[in-house]
Amino acid sequence: MAQKRDFSSAKGEDKKVKLSKEKIKNALKIFKYIRPYKVQFIIGLLLLSTSSLLFMIFPGAAGEMANTATGKGKLSIPVKNFGWIFLIILIIQGVISYFRTTLFAYVSEKGMADLRKSLYNKIMTLDITFFESRRVGELSSRLTADVNQLQEVFSITLAEFIRQLVILIAGLIILGFLAPKLSLLMLLTFPFIVILAMVFGRYVRNISKARQDELANSNVIVDETLQSFHTVKSFTNEFFESIRYAKSIDELVKISLKAARIRGIFFTFIITILFGGIFFILWRGAVMVESGEMQVGDLFSFIIYTGLIGGAIASIGSLYTSIASAIGATERILEILDPISLTIDLKEIFHLKIFLFPTHPEQMLKY
Repeated sequence: MAQKRDFSSAKGEDKKVKLSKEKIKNALKIFKYIRPYKVQFIIGLLLLSTSSLLFMIFPGAAGEMANTATGKGKLSIPVKNFGWIFLIILIIQGVISYFRTTLFAYVSEKGMADLRKSLYNKIMTLDITFFESRRVGELSSRLTADVNQLQEVFSITLAEFIRQLVILIAGLIILGFLAPKLSLLMLLTFPFIVILAMVFGRYVRNISKARQDELANSNVIVDETLQSFHTVKSFTNEFFESIRYAKSIDELVKISLKAARIRGIFFTFIITILFGGIFFILWRGAVMVESGEMQVGDLFSFIIYTGLIGGAIASIGSLYTSIASAIGATERILEILDPISLTIDLKEIFHLKIFLFPTHPEQMLKY
């Protein structure tokens, strides 16, 4: 039985990648190119975590500064000294961020350079049937676009994903200690609103993409008719092409109006639900401050932490999409690095006369 890998074309690369345990396991094979630089990679991860945790000090310190200014501070630190505390933290965080960025850049550049060399060497050693069944542009895309996508993940996306996870977890823990009652109210409302906004926003993007696709389709009609104008005239197809273009434009208008209605609903949702949820939590906190259950500085810190958590939830969604796309690129690269070879039953060869097309192994003639 002949077996053949399905190498995705450019069109297939746009499909959304659904993550599974098997796909993630296969994608981890690419880490063998990072393994020689694992020391730098681990140090970069530690610096990233440290920098993220230092950043989480600012909202709490700002709230404590406000409490101290009103004479209700928990720490015996003068207000003027908070400026020095902020300055020292900023300097430390800046130094850490510098080394973290350079380490991740070193790992990604070196690792992806090794991957490019290995991929190119593998392509050069494949047999002629491989090149007969693949386009040059597709192979170039593996060496450039797919490897660049992986490099961006290792240098930027993965670091941001870990940063947002640290901010999310640390923020939830801090809020639990800072204001348990208000935190419970926030956890029951705010994450749900943010996730709903993400889903809504993704639907808006899909509608916008459909509009762009239809606009591209109308441009294709224009290109075809103008480039083959003599053929259109020869067959007197002017009326037919006009109808075809008009239908495409009408469909474009239909999708555009639908997108406008969806965006209007989305903006209404943002103004009423998202901002409404934020102001509801703010109002509830003000009531607690009035009743003496909470201090003004703590409410100030709570609002900042809530915003950071909401931003982390939204960022994790978009970063997850980037990582899923990178896993798709990894699969396409591994298809070249570890291809499935063509296998034929030898018993069948001895008993039958077989004519096999090398570039189309699924087409086998037996006689």
